[in-house]
Amino acid sequence: MSVSTPDLADLLMRAGRRLRSAHAEELIGLPVNPHQARALRAIARRAPLRPSALAESLRVAPRSATEVVDALVAGGWVERARDPDDGRAMLLDLTAPGRELIGDIDRARARAAEKLLGGLSESERATLAAALGRVVAG
Repeated sequence: MSVSTPDLADLLMRAGRRLRSAHAEELIGLPVNPHQARALRAIARRAPLRPSALAESLRVAPRSATEVVDALVAGGWVERARDPDDGRAMLLDLTAPGRELIGDIDRARARAAEKLLGGLSESERATLAAALGRVVAG
């Protein structure tokens, strides 16, 4: 079966939208929205990090990242501390409740992925993973 490059790109975008939608559904009942969950995961991967690095990682404006961080701090999942190397800068890190919430978020992500990919055989998953790995690597 031959698939044009534009059609393949459309399929990838549709799959991404379905995955994001499934993830949002799985987050229902958790105290964060998808944007906050994404920010928490970024902080968990690179903590401690500066808010500007978080904004860059999320590919959002610094003001947008600040709003998300404010909500995460208010929820008790993230804390701000002065950067010991630069007293003018702040660093973000997870709190103990934030680390627990990351576990819930990761389980929600796994359920969402299973909804989308659960019908694929192991062989199909391996083929898809290899192809997407090449695409992502550029």
